[in-house]
Amino acid sequence: MTPAWVVKRAFKDVWLYDWLRARYGGLDGIWPGIDTIAAEFEISRSTVERTIRRLVAAKCMEIVPRYREDGSQTTNQYVTKFDEPRD
Repeated sequence: MTPAWVVKRAFKDVWLYDWLRARYGGLDGIWPGIDTIAAEFEISRSTVERTIRRLVAAKCMEIVPRYREDGSQTTNQYVTKFDEPRD
């Protein structure tokens, strides 16, 4: 279930929030690539990126960069927030 505060802050983007929580385990270990998300929804990469930016701006999601042992970047971790942040 999507918390009401998320719907109020990001009503247009709840689809991605809900999908990430359901598909990838909620608050733990969400790290699909942008291309994976775009392919599963049959939408453009830019739509996914724009939606993620809006969810982050609304404080509904946090992006945590991840790196390989050699220092190169791999897919980001997306952490969906369930409790409303204190502004």
